Amino acid sequence: MIPKPPEHVVTITDDAALAEFAARMRERDWIAIDTEFLRESTYYPKLCLVQIADAHEIGLIDVIALDDLEPLAALLTDTSVLKVFHSAEQDLEVLYQRFGTMPAPLFDTQVAAPLVGLDDQMGYARLIKALLDIDLPKAHTRTDWSKRPLPTGALDYAADDVRYLALAYHVIGNTLVEHEREAWLVDDFEQMVQPERFDVDTSAAWRRIKSWHRLNPAQQQALAEIADWREREAMASDRPRRWILADDIVIELAKRRPQNADALDEVRALPAKTLNRHGEALLACLHAAAQRPAEPLAAPPAPPTDEEKRLIKIGMDTLSERADAHGIAASTLASRKEIAAMVAGTRALRVLSGWRASVAGEAALAAIKNAEAASGSGVSNP
Repeated sequence: MIPKPPEHVVTITDDAALAEFAARMRERDWIAIDTEFLRESTYYPKLCLVQIADAHEIGLIDVIALDDLEPLAALLTDTSVLKVFHSAEQDLEVLYQRFGTMPAPLFDTQVAAPLVGLDDQMGYARLIKALLDIDLPKAHTRTDWSKRPLPTGALDYAADDVRYLALAYHVIGNTLVEHEREAWLVDDFEQMVQPERFDVDTSAAWRRIKSWHRLNPAQQQALAEIADWREREAMASDRPRRWILADDIVIELAKRRPQNADALDEVRALPAKTLNRHGEALLACLHAAAQRPAEPLAAPPAPPTDEEKRLIKIGMDTLSERADAHGIAASTLASRKEIAAMVAGTRALRVLSGWRASVAGEAALAAIKNAEAASGSGVSNP
């Protein structure tokens, strides 16, 4: 039987109330968490509200109004309390950036949903509809959560994000136990709370610019230098990278590679304010790139041969068959890209470790190897 949702809601705007609420939550086995934040005008997401619920009450923690967030930080890092999220990625990022640590241990209902027969990557509203037959309003999806006071409707919306998450966790958790799958996701959840996932590698910032591969090798080197500088500048000033330099201007500078102030001034796409503020830094990037060997940033992947396509199809078909047999969405087991890597000989794959290996990965690999042996193609490595 599904329990009733928590009804008591408290908006927490003073330090004493937060300390009391956090102390109560630290006595629980689990809590449901969601966050509201903004990042339109900043590089780092700006945390505005944290919603936390147990089976009895909901706390709406007004991060902007509070001075001492230490009780919240202590709750988030209390390893005796399981933290339940839905689609935790962005919540984890904003909490890590704000507190410098990860909330753990974790349970993500979006990640777990496919293991109980639901669709992969389900949004929160769809999940609640599927599990509880409740339609959630969408009126406040574009609320400016940094404004105070927040409208009552927005607070109700925020409360619903954890009110029904608590129930979803109950239903999914019980179903996982019934199917003896509660241990399947332990490794996945542990990987999700590794802090290095949110550490920025500025040297790889060029990968964010979609058309980088259309440049020649020398231009790609210039692109990498400028993108690295832009990322560091955005982080230092806490401003969106596009406010520092738009992608199309990065591409234009990489194409033209001006080597002096006069040549830089001729790049019409470059705003005068940006030129005055960052002209010397941009020239330094371009000069540094000119000293590098003119090599591609990454080798473009070779298109699969006809034989590789055949083996990939065999792997994908096996994956689908195993997924159907277990009532699991195939996409939660592996992507086509992973199966292609398997055909190419890669073995350090998620689908070949943990529960995915026994459910489908080993069968897919065996099917590929058998097909290779039958044809004598020898495409993949042992």
